[in-house]
Order: sequence, then C-alpha cells, then structure tokens
Amino acid sequence: CDSFPSSPFSSIFLSLFLNSGPSLLLSQFGGGPGQWARYARWAGAASSGELSFSLRTNATRALLLYLDDGGDCDFLELLLVDGRLRLRFTLSCAEPATLQLDTPVADDRWHMVLLTRDARRTALAVDGEARAAEVRSKRREMQVASDLFVGGIPPDVRLSALTLSTVKYEPPFRGLLANLKLGERPPALLGSQGLRGAAADPLCAPARNPCANGGLCTVLAPGEVGCDCSHTGFGGKFCSEGEPEGAAAGRMGAGVRGGVPPGTVRASVRGLGLRGHLRPAARARGPVRDCTGAGGCEACPCEGVWALLSRGEGAGG
Repeated sequence: CDSFPSSPFSSIFLSLFLNSGPSLLLSQFGGGPGQWARYARWAGAASSGELSFSLRTNATRALLLYLDDGGDCDFLELLLVDGRLRLRFTLSCAEPATLQLDTPVADDRWHMVLLTRDARRTALAVDGEARAAEVRSKRREMQVASDLFVGGIPPDVRLSALTLSTVKYEPPFRGLLANLKLGERPPALLGSQGLRGAAADPLCAPARNPCANGGLCTVLAPGEVGCDCSHTGFGGKFCSEGEPEGAAAGRMGAGVRGGVPPGTVRASVRGLGLRGHLRPAARARGPVRDCTGAGGCEACPCEGVWALLSRGEGAGG
C-alpha cells in the first residue's frame, strides 16, 4: 500500500470512507443550447463546506458550476478551460482569485472532483492533484444568494442578477456527471433542461431508488430504470445478489477507464502538496482507515476498497 508523500509546507489529512448513500446518481448533459440544472443553494459555500462529484467528458471548455450573491460582489465559478478545471471566486468585491489544475480531464474517463470552501480560501482537487487560492478581502464569509447552477445558466436568470455576467455565455457542459454532493448529501434538484439520466428522474430519487449495495441507477426508458452493478461486487437486477469474490475483484481491479464513476469512495484533502491518484482495488475485507497516521500503511487493510497510488498513474490506470 503506497501512501501519499508528505509536504514540508503543509499538513495533509487524507480520509477515505464509503459512500453512505444506497446508490449513485448519474446525469447526462447533452451540451445543447439552453441546457441547465438548478440545485438547492450550497449554504456551506459561505464559510466552510465541501462539494464533490465525478465527471466524464471530452469537452475542452464548458461551465461546470456557478453560484453568487445575486449580482453584487461575491461569486464562485468552476469551468473547463483547455480540458482542465479552472476555479475563480471572490468575496467582498476583492480581486478574484484564480487557480487552474494541471490534470487533463477531457479524456472521456471518470475523474473525481472535490471543492472545499474555508473562509477566504478555496481548495480544488481532481483525482490526486490539489491546489488552493485565497482572496484578500475584508470579509471572511461569502454571501450566497443564488441557487447552485450546474452545466448552464437558466434563461430566466437576468444578467443583472449575475455577479459574473460572462458566465451566461460559457458553453454548457457536455458529458456525464455523477454523485454530486454538498457535504454528505446530494442537493435537491429544483429544475433542469436538456438533461437525461437518474438525477433528472424521480424514479432514481433516494426515496424510490431500487438499486442496492451502491448500484448505479440509470433511466432506461420513460418509467423504467436499471441498475449498473459492475463496480459493486454484487449481481442481479437490483445489485442484491452475491457473487464469487474473485469475479468482483477482477472487475474492480480493472480501473475506472470505462463507464463507472469513482463515486463510491471519497477523498477529503486538507492542505496542499498532495499529488496522487485513487483507483479501485479488490473488495474490502475490513474497515477503511487513514494510512497517514501512526502505523502507516501497515495499519491499513490495503487489499480493501481503494489502493493509494502516490505518483505516475492517471485516473484511468
């Protein structure tokens, strides 16, 4: 079991834990004109909170998410620019902070994204690369008045109500987005246009989702859903039937290059200096624990759910 290298400039706390939800939610964004998704407000963006999701795309420029204070000063924008993630944000009309990650994500593979807000500071991580930026503002908290917009801006949102009016002209996101969470919970979808998939269909809502053991709920036809069990180690129509351990290990050890989002396990990154990747390994034989504390990797069940790769391999393996 390889651990992430420590940084002399910051402390790194890496925790791995299983997704607490019964399944993953997937949405397909076609990228057409007028596309948008509107989620309930991310209250944690004000001072301290996490937003996470997995994406798969081949688009090189697109709007991923946006929120603001209703047209005054504060905003947060996450874009795809040249096939990489770029974050811009500001508080109290200060000079906006910008950071862009090096990891290419427009490769039609699954990538896991974590956005962390902490007062004047915001951190962004994709797979194992993490960076943070800070604004020099008088105020520590971000004013959040808008809903959370994903993949596009609704046409009924006036330019005067947008702090960063140029966001309305960014290309809509094209690709797949899975397991969007604010903290530990998926946000409520308030409305959408141009989306296909589970997150846009009430049949895959948590209260009605038929998929067990972390199965991926997908819409097959109007009124009909199916379950993708390929990453769970279970089989059957609803991922509720057991199967030989070797078969599950063989499938899960193949990497995330294809159609399964790496959303059953999350990585929380505290600090900078973290460069590494997460990839599937065999099924867990014990609780997932922190490999960075006392005892190091000897204390971890490294044949468990995820192996840590310190360097050199991409998200697709």
